[in-house]
Amino acid sequence: MPKIASKGNLEEFFACLAADTAFMSALQANSLSAQDNHYIVHPAVQVQCSNTTMTLEDFWCLFAHHSSIAPLPLSKAVHAHRKWQKKQHNVECGAKRTVAKALGLKNDAFPYAKLAEVIPDLEIIYHNHEDLNEYKRGTTLVDVGNEDLLANLTGPFLAVPPPGKDWYIVSPGKSAIFVDTEGKIELVVIHGCCGMCPDILEYVNGVISEAVHDCKGVHPNHGGELIQYGWNAGAHHLCVFGLTWKNLTDDEHQQKDGATLGILALTWNLLTTTLPEEVVAPTKAAIADAGLPPMASKGDIKDEPIHKDRLYAPYAFNWVTEHRVYDHKLAKIAPSNPHSLGGNYVDVSIHVVVTCTPDTAMCLQPEFKHGATLARPGILCQGTAINFSTHIKDAYGAAVKAGGLELLWNT
Repeated sequence: MPKIASKGNLEEFFACLAADTAFMSALQANSLSAQDNHYIVHPAVQVQCSNTTMTLEDFWCLFAHHSSIAPLPLSKAVHAHRKWQKKQHNVECGAKRTVAKALGLKNDAFPYAKLAEVIPDLEIIYHNHEDLNEYKRGTTLVDVGNEDLLANLTGPFLAVPPPGKDWYIVSPGKSAIFVDTEGKIELVVIHGCCGMCPDILEYVNGVISEAVHDCKGVHPNHGGELIQYGWNAGAHHLCVFGLTWKNLTDDEHQQKDGATLGILALTWNLLTTTLPEEVVAPTKAAIADAGLPPMASKGDIKDEPIHKDRLYAPYAFNWVTEHRVYDHKLAKIAPSNPHSLGGNYVDVSIHVVVTCTPDTAMCLQPEFKHGATLARPGILCQGTAINFSTHIKDAYGAAVKAGGLELLWNT
């Protein structure tokens, strides 16, 4: 709360606001926003109410503490606005409870055997991982029929599924859980996580698209494809650690950070109630042991050659939220030439190709070889991912030990 020159100055300030027809009209119409500080700045300067620039938030705080000296019309308008705000808050909370119930966000994760009973057509497939040397890390993956995308490629590639090999294809819209002979889950694909609330997908995709756009040009040659949120340890050859940043104003940061936190919280709650208990429980335990919140990223799904991930948790989670053609001519997709869209997940160690489909939850074991096939031009693939980077964990621990994080948090 700003320091006020005197009670008399504050009375004059309230009187000026009560006499401002534009401010009173906006207040009575419940159309004031956090950016409408111009209503406050001029009256505060005019009566020399404070030696600092005042904002609308300062006005709310001052009125809450000194409403007894405010003119009656201003008091009535503020109280009516507060009543409307409370009603709107209750409506929003009710809507959130309805969505949470529809998505089952308050439910506990089921064991995979129970999921097989409640999810129609969910297949349980028993297969052991094989870390075979025939598929080298760095090998580009491409769907069979999309070999034209390899025109400018000079390195090794693998067209999946390879002919004559025993591979499993998870078809669009299908769900499957792959389990080894010891009962450990290797891969989970569950489609239709928020089928009851399709508008949720639309909102999530809007936030992701904005974040991708905001990141373009922040660093040289950054195309704005994979966007990290939260703690960042930089590239492996750099000694940096801190929060990710983007070229935004403070107000934009606040608004967009809120939206980002919202979809990542939704992702976490959705995946930890959708995926099997045998996956969720050890992942939560690893997070608790690490002393870190889940590190998350969001953005377009990138083509990934065969690789392994160094994570401190036994599984990595992701939620595919969009996978569609936005330019058929660019993608060269037609009834006479039915190419795969590409951008499909591949686990080469268990010979599985997952056909990418919107609203699909997945988890995988990061230490085994996996990747994503080349996507055709004119295809939009995006979603959210929750990973548990060992690189970030190590940098986090080093920063805490050096006192850097404590200093940051105390500023």
